[in-house]
Amino acid sequence: MNTKEGIVKKEEKLTELLGQAEAHPLMKQILAEKAAAILATRTEAAGKIEVLKKERDEVIPKRLADRDAKEEKFKRAKAALDTAGGEFQTARAALSGENQSFGSAIGRQEQILFETADPLIDEAITFFRGKLDYLRSPGRISSDRRGGESNVFTEKVTLKVESNVDAINSALQYCMAAIKALERMKLTPALDLQKIEEMKAAVPKIDVYTEYTGEKPYGFTIANVNPRLLLPSDSQMEWEIGKLNEKFKKLMKK
Repeated sequence: MNTKEGIVKKEEKLTELLGQAEAHPLMKQILAEKAAAILATRTEAAGKIEVLKKERDEVIPKRLADRDAKEEKFKRAKAALDTAGGEFQTARAALSGENQSFGSAIGRQEQILFETADPLIDEAITFFRGKLDYLRSPGRISSDRRGGESNVFTEKVTLKVESNVDAINSALQYCMAAIKALERMKLTPALDLQKIEEMKAAVPKIDVYTEYTGEKPYGFTIANVNPRLLLPSDSQMEWEIGKLNEKFKKLMKK
């Protein structure tokens, strides 16, 4: 039975055995070697601390001096930047104010020119607007089928159609450009009546027909093909309109 007295006796026996083990020469040697190893580790750590402290005392003051110098440089640069920023904002505000002032003054003078422009300019604008209305009205674009040719080798039919769509577009673009040019003429002190008459006379004719061709497989005839399918593409139209605008600019420079 594990009575209280028995437990005490066991503890006393264990203590006696431990005392005997510690007194053994081999145990004393093991403990001595462990203590020596611990002392060596601690001695090494203490030595490294002294070395690091010495390095710190040499490096940190240099770093502090460098930081202080850079901070001073930064403060000077920031002060210069703040000054330059203020000057820039002042200059930008002055520029904006001058632009608005000149713009307003020019606008007032332009308004005088517009209000006192010769009525013949507005008459010419009305003329070209009337042309635009006419050109945009139904029935202005017409097409004429010109037949087709069959190719037995390619098994395709080449269809032909004539249309004044190019001429209509040219006239439309010309009239719109003419109206813009006439509005600008109001800013010119003297009326150039000759140029206005030349502009009116130079309106492109709309009875000019251009032939277009397109290939279709057998089974199609000119009678069952929409003529508009043979007309030029949008990119071709834009190119031709660009050429027309160049001609109009040359006319305005005369």
